[in-house]
Amino acid sequence: MTGPTPDPVSETRTPAPTHVFPLPHRDGLDPIPEFATLRRDAPCARIRLPSGDPAWLVTRYADVRLVLGDPRFSRTRATRGTGPRMAAVPTLADSILAADPPVHTRLRKLVAAAFTARRAEAMRRDIARLVADLLDTVTAHDRPADLVTLFTRPLPLAVICDLLGTPRDDGDRLDAWCDALRSLTAIPDAAVTHAVGEMTGYMGTLIADKRRHPANDMLSVLIAARDDEDRLTEEELVSFCVVLLAGGYGTTADRLSGMIHLLLDAPDRYRHLVDHPDRIPTATEELLRYAQTNVQANLRVATEAMTLAGVDIAEGDAVMAVNSAANHDESVFDTPDHLDLARSPNPHLSFGHGVHHCVGAQLARVQLQEALTALTRRFPTLRPAAPPTWKTGLKTRAPGTLPVTW
Repeated sequence: MTGPTPDPVSETRTPAPTHVFPLPHRDGLDPIPEFATLRRDAPCARIRLPSGDPAWLVTRYADVRLVLGDPRFSRTRATRGTGPRMAAVPTLADSILAADPPVHTRLRKLVAAAFTARRAEAMRRDIARLVADLLDTVTAHDRPADLVTLFTRPLPLAVICDLLGTPRDDGDRLDAWCDALRSLTAIPDAAVTHAVGEMTGYMGTLIADKRRHPANDMLSVLIAARDDEDRLTEEELVSFCVVLLAGGYGTTADRLSGMIHLLLDAPDRYRHLVDHPDRIPTATEELLRYAQTNVQANLRVATEAMTLAGVDIAEGDAVMAVNSAANHDESVFDTPDHLDLARSPNPHLSFGHGVHHCVGAQLARVQLQEALTALTRRFPTLRPAAPPTWKTGLKTRAPGTLPVTW
């Protein structure tokens, strides 16, 4: 620790002027300098959202943790009604990501058993087998090979599709839809609305088919909760499946490709894991912390007036707490801009905090650990064949391609 954790509520001072948002795009996952400046000079900064609405951008660890865990900051008010919005068009207002307790509690209970740490560990052997099969495909491929196409995308796609009970062979469409759901400036609002409509229609067709042919999978369980137990609405059912598919697939795929890029970007990092495979679980946590993947976060709305990071927040104000900025807070992490594969303890917020802590965090960890373990074992001389391309205009940063050779 380099100093005391700041008190989220401190002396009131004059708010900073409106800052530029979204932040300028930078290829890569290294620390974003604007976040460091904001943590130091304006930890609760005024911004204007793509919708045109004003909001407060929160970047310090203690303040981010407070916003994510305090029920006075509502997700529902940021997605329904007439309050401030991230974008001009709404997306998945009936989803678990847009719900506050007790609705959120009801929805989360429906899937919590499928995503426990014990269940994730029970799936480890099957995930390791899937990883091995995918790396066989990489081995047989001409060099250079794109790891996004051959490995980092198909792995989480297969895992979440098998868990839900949905087909694996729609990866290209799912890619486009997932990126549309995460668009800040990449595509027009009308295109986002169209993509959401396509994805919900796709899920509706799958649900109808699964109703006719139920199986031992999560989608069948959710349908039964809708049809037999009346525990969620049809709109909640469809939105739930979209969130599980997009979150379980797109987010994990981007994190894995980003981790591999960070390891290969400095060859000593990759060699360290080749030589010390037992350190991969600890290294995975550090890669999650270090990679400044998120350039924004889900919006919340204050349900009462308060003071946050020295700024007066009014009831109805929008607040955005960015976990990837918190993960580089100098008061919590020693030399936070140094990627230390042996860092411990590592209380990062990469999977969120509070009631919206990622339900699939343990399953994601198992996939990331097994992927890095097998990759470093099978390809000890893996190296970049060309610079990666990068996705742009999204709420997250991630490689679009990852050309490698060995």
